[in-house]
Amino acid sequence: MNKYIKIALPIIVAICVLLFAVGYSLNKKDLDIVIDNNSSSVGNVEIVTESTELNVEYENSEVKSDIGNYSAKISLSDSNISIEGAGVTRSGSTITILKAGVYYITGTLSDGNIVVSADKSDDVQIVLDNINLTSRTTAPINCVKAGKLTITLADGSINTLTDSSSYTVFTDTEKSEPDATVFSKSDLVINGNGKLVVNSKYSDGIASKDGLKIISAVVEINSVDDGIRGKDYVAIKDANINITSKGEGIKSTNDEDETLGYIAIDGGNISIKSEADAIQAETILNVSGNINIVTSGDANSSSSKGLKAGKEITIESGNIKISSTDDNIHSNGIVVINGGTFELSSGDDGIHADTDIVINKGNINITKSYEGIESDYIEINGGTISVTASDDGINISGGNDGSAMMGRPGQNSFSSVESTNRKLVINGGDITVKATGDGLDANGSIYMNGGNVVVVGTTSGGNGALDYDREMVVTGGNLIVYGSTGMWQNPSSSSTQYSVAFGVSGKSGDVVVLKDSSNNEIASTTTQNSYNAIVFSNSKIKNGETYTLYVNGTSAGSLTVSSSVTSNISGGGQMGGKMRGDFNQNNMPQDFDSSQMRPQGERVNRGDFKFQEKSNLN
Repeated sequence: MNKYIKIALPIIVAICVLLFAVGYSLNKKDLDIVIDNNSSSVGNVEIVTESTELNVEYENSEVKSDIGNYSAKISLSDSNISIEGAGVTRSGSTITILKAGVYYITGTLSDGNIVVSADKSDDVQIVLDNINLTSRTTAPINCVKAGKLTITLADGSINTLTDSSSYTVFTDTEKSEPDATVFSKSDLVINGNGKLVVNSKYSDGIASKDGLKIISAVVEINSVDDGIRGKDYVAIKDANINITSKGEGIKSTNDEDETLGYIAIDGGNISIKSEADAIQAETILNVSGNINIVTSGDANSSSSKGLKAGKEITIESGNIKISSTDDNIHSNGIVVINGGTFELSSGDDGIHADTDIVINKGNINITKSYEGIESDYIEINGGTISVTASDDGINISGGNDGSAMMGRPGQNSFSSVESTNRKLVINGGDITVKATGDGLDANGSIYMNGGNVVVVGTTSGGNGALDYDREMVVTGGNLIVYGSTGMWQNPSSSSTQYSVAFGVSGKSGDVVVLKDSSNNEIASTTTQNSYNAIVFSNSKIKNGETYTLYVNGTSAGSLTVSSSVTSNISGGGQMGGKMRGDFNQNNMPQDFDSSQMRPQGERVNRGDFKFQEKSNLN
């Protein structure tokens, strides 16, 4: 966006950032975390990217939905509840399981409930086979105490659990629990090859005060509040889940232990329609599966994001479709995308991280956003990326984003990173950006080492197709940028790959071709906006050679390369009476001092910077 450069006296800032030694153990809620450190050097600053891999352990019996010998068989009906076996008692229409074992339940009951109250070391398995259970006073299934509760859905069965809009019976009156249709104070596993329908009229659909795993099952939830809640973690493997909620869709809430509060999705299909955040992890969110999300909350008053995490989001694969009134993908720490196909439509940012975004692979299509991709540091190593934004396309931000202060939803905050370390690094990929604001916007620097980049700049004179505060160094790749000359910037003169920039006016739909003196095509594009200038940079452009620009087959001018950036663009945007970046070198103002635009401070190693402690999940 349009920024005002303030001239200040140099300030020397010494920054000491504490390193956090993160220790994780396998016996801590089945969590195994692997840290991969990959370092590279960009702009003379070493970049250390840390990715976290969640390896959730699933027991063979959980995955196979093994069913042991029945301890008891329970048949539900309004006229009679029959129990055959041991370890279970009945009082009226309340069935209480007291011991470890396997309990088979079938039938229909219009007002009753199942309570698990075993020893804290007892593992209890409930097998549901075509039950229809409604409770008018409390949770239909309530695990007060057990080592672990497993709810197995019998093959081909359809099981329905429904509660009332008010509870009058609580097993923990101080905490008003249970507070979900399926509630457990112990670890909860839902598995099997059947279907579970949960109709939650009181509060949440499925909730565990410990960990929650859903494996292979088909689960459908209609909830007046949250759909699925696991305090320590939520782990989903090869399940098919459909949630409609007035609160959040899936969330993990433990904010006291940094090894917990995570969500791991491994395969399956998840569809969520929620008013609040669709999937929210207090710490880490890992995704490998198909996800379809629609959020409809008011992003100006509450969070209504698609995927959200307090520390890190890693997406490995899957088809991800998100339409949200708030950010599609949001992390208070980092976002890493290693693959997948994305269709994103956002009322705010498409992909946002407070500190780092790294895109290694994937097909990402952001069809609507305020700002497309936004973070302090963005690294693109591969993938196919298309961004449409009503403000900035790809934005390297600093502090509170100034463009967000006039009514923008979300109004994200960022880490306190010095501007010398705010970078957009493009090493590969096919990237197309179409923005009403700035195309590539860096409150810092841009480094392009490879890839194919097309920037469709705005027609407004108050924004630029390229907008950087320090430098844009091009060393490789194919770059085509066009738009208005009002705030025009070319790549920096420190670039090692040559660029040619033409001042030429045209309209959307023009076929623009750059040719050398032998009539060989060097680059071409079909424009998507009207424009007053266009710049090309690729390895075919050589020093001393002459290049001609053709618009719809007609010559629009020639340039002979004499420096890293050869331009015939006159004028350009000005800030505080000073030119921005490397404009036409022959027209640079005599009193221009580039040091006046140099932000102060230096942070040597990006790996020394960790997540913001207790950062609000905005």
